[in-house]
Amino acid sequence: MKMTSIYQTLEDRGNYEEVINNGPYYCSLYDEKGSLKKGIKVPWLGEGYYFWDTREEDAKWWGECTYSSKGKRYIVCKTTYDQQSDLLFDTLADLSKMDDLVRCAELIKEKWKINKVSFPFILSYLKETGNFNYKAIRVWPDPNNKISKDCINIFFPGEKTILSRIDKVQICFFDRTLLDKTFKIVYPNILEENFTI
Repeated sequence: MKMTSIYQTLEDRGNYEEVINNGPYYCSLYDEKGSLKKGIKVPWLGEGYYFWDTREEDAKWWGECTYSSKGKRYIVCKTTYDQQSDLLFDTLADLSKMDDLVRCAELIKEKWKINKVSFPFILSYLKETGNFNYKAIRVWPDPNNKISKDCINIFFPGEKTILSRIDKVQICFFDRTLLDKTFKIVYPNILEENFTI
């Protein structure tokens, strides 16, 4: 068992006590009545509880991109999960999982005679075929198909190859099975910034 810190970024609505008592929050295309929500993008890993793995600064980066850039405030909440759970489909720690995912994508493209396929479609296909009994997925997205811009200047002999820093690892939990019960606000520090609960 390896309990690992994870962070969820949320819009700051001033409802701190509600967030602490009811979080984490589920990302869905549909509201509780089954109607399509307005102004929401398709959750790229499917519906679930989205977290940034290990690094609080990644959750803050998302808050700046998603909320601050639109004149809104955000909060970052923290909980933990078991990173070594057999119920985690981990494409970083278990490369065979990534290979399975790629093979599935190739199968789907061949079956439907298409050139590319979306991540949510692959996950939906895996779940529907009964071959995916996991409670969460852990991935390293590559925005705009670019390798991490955060060069850490570690070169291999000959200086033709560098060591890349894996950043902004995301986890989508399909339910709360793997999540710790403790959910707290870690940014901003509501005790130091005259926030009231």
